[in-house]
Amino acid sequence: MENLIERYIAAVVKQLPENERKEVAKELRSNIYDMLSDQPSEAEIEQVLQSMGSPAKLAEQYRQNPRYLISPQVYDDYLRLLRLLVPIIGILTVVVGAVTGGIEAFQQNGPKVSSVLQVMFQSGIQSGVSGVMQTLVWTTVGFVISERTGLLKDKKTEEWKVADLPAVMTEKMIPISDAVAEIIAVLVFSAFLLFSALNAFPQIFSNTGPVIINMPVFSSSFTRFLIPVLIVGILLTLITSVLKLIDRRWSNRVCFWSIIDNAVSAIMWVLLLLHNNIFSQELVDLLQEQTWSDGDVLHYISTGDTLSIRLIISAIIVVVAVIQIGIVIYYRSKRNQPQEFMNQEPI
Repeated sequence: MENLIERYIAAVVKQLPENERKEVAKELRSNIYDMLSDQPSEAEIEQVLQSMGSPAKLAEQYRQNPRYLISPQVYDDYLRLLRLLVPIIGILTVVVGAVTGGIEAFQQNGPKVSSVLQVMFQSGIQSGVSGVMQTLVWTTVGFVISERTGLLKDKKTEEWKVADLPAVMTEKMIPISDAVAEIIAVLVFSAFLLFSALNAFPQIFSNTGPVIINMPVFSSSFTRFLIPVLIVGILLTLITSVLKLIDRRWSNRVCFWSIIDNAVSAIMWVLLLLHNNIFSQELVDLLQEQTWSDGDVLHYISTGDTLSIRLIISAIIVVVAVIQIGIVIYYRSKRNQPQEFMNQEPI
């Protein structure tokens, strides 16, 4: 019976800002118990909760800043869609804008790294801001038109029932910033490796001065393996991050895809690092023309003796993947611990 009350309270407060939830939950719990007898039956609890109305409407009464451009009945769906679309479209448009601007700058200015990077940064920011603004505008316009034309009428007028209460979600919350940071990191890292593999930017390899030489970094055989690995890695990370943005908790599917992402990515990178012919012959020949200290990584590249370094990096990748999988399992194991506002005793 109490679980029904807690489910109702959770359905109300989850629609409020974080700093308001605890106080509202305490007040709402007190009001509910005041309307119940000392030993209420389940039927009595259902009757009281039904009389209080839809959690969405009740949450709107508690909200300090009412919102009416889009009705409360669909406002949460509107916010949920924005939280999903804005980060994804923003990141994609930043990357597309930066890549497009970089290619154009490289074609116009040649191998001027500072100019290319400046144009990439400006183009990425402009494209990202434009993409986010258009997402906000058209999503809002779409919801307003849908409501005004009656497309969302069924959702607005549908009668609420106590049986519609969702189960209390107690999985650990996932900050939006975490999912966004993961998407940015994998896209930036993948773009850097891809540009290097495709010889899109000039490279600097010299111990005597700022010599800029345009040559392939990786061998053609290594590049053929690298590109599929990058594509699979990007797809897995995007799937996992999008699910994190949708669920915002360590649900079963988020945990499943997180484990798959970490495990598959680690295996692919280890197999990639076991490739014997990683660097191009042009780069090796250039490095052999110069003198490097024994502790310099470029010294090992010039001699071709990179096995020990590749094994160390592979070991680090495996350890990090195991730790990440362990963290995911730990977060999921904590799913049954009640949230803070659920621990308040009724007044």
